[in-house]
Amino acid sequence: MLREGGATIARVISPDSIVTAPWPVMKCRYGCPRYGHNRSCPPFAPAWQEMRAILDSFSEAIIFSVPDMSAGTPLAIKVTREACRDGYYKALAFGTGPCTLCEECRVGECPRPYDTAPSMEACGVDVFGTVRGLGLPVDTSPAPDAPLNCYGLILVH
Repeated sequence: MLREGGATIARVISPDSIVTAPWPVMKCRYGCPRYGHNRSCPPFAPAWQEMRAILDSFSEAIIFSVPDMSAGTPLAIKVTREACRDGYYKALAFGTGPCTLCEECRVGECPRPYDTAPSMEACGVDVFGTVRGLGLPVDTSPAPDAPLNCYGLILVH
């Protein structure tokens, strides 16, 4: 389903292989204008310690890549909803980048909470460390015309 939805990579992994740390949230805090102004971003997203506890309560996950950051979150949510319908009631989605559904986020009054999910980095996941540890492609400074590898995550079981 991920491949049909445009994912270039989709791999079942162990949640133990996902690297968490406090520093990704610092990159959000001191490098992103959406920090504190977006429900899917810190400080509203789960803290890295909570994310580790969440990961530790799952036995399987699916990491996937899309070539466009805006495609990852809707795809993760769509697949997670289908997984829930198929009996994987614990399924959780983590998208790619901040939520961009509304022009201005109303953090406490989100009109579309079922259409968004936090990104892994917003929850303290070292995406580059995780992806490299899995042997998947990722580049910190791709050529301007090179396709991107934007990673999302679905916790399944």
